[in-house]
Amino acid sequence: MRWLVFLTLGMSSLSWSFDKTPSPDFSPIDVVEIVLGSMAKNDSPTPDAGLQQAFVFASPANKRSTGPLWHFKAIVKQPTYEPLINHTSRTLGEPEYAGTHSASIPLIVISTNGEAAGFLWSLSKQTSGDHADSWMTDSVTRIPLGPKLNAL
Repeated sequence: MRWLVFLTLGMSSLSWSFDKTPSPDFSPIDVVEIVLGSMAKNDSPTPDAGLQQAFVFASPANKRSTGPLWHFKAIVKQPTYEPLINHTSRTLGEPEYAGTHSASIPLIVISTNGEAAGFLWSLSKQTSGDHADSWMTDSVTRIPLGPKLNAL
């Protein structure tokens, strides 16, 4: 009986890491870490849980561009963004702010096959709606890396 309680608590704690929602308490770095942390363990506790978490932090403008969750998942599973899924490590650069409501964060991930991939994560602080004053992802752009970085 005790193992059932521990198993239940363990499973619950796994799902807690994938149920965060935008909040004014999260900085742009926090948002990117939440999203990347969930994407690094994409299929835990359920298939595509990481992509679902990423979609929760997609800004309304991003969602207008990508469409519903099923389409968002299809986009992220394309070769351009695939290194983000189940990546083995990541390094974030310093955020660059453009005013008080826009930030960009450069990052490098190492994919499951050892590929180094660069991205520029663009976020905006929402001014209205359900997530007013919360940072959310507007776009993620793949950026080319020099040959030395690709050889990591």
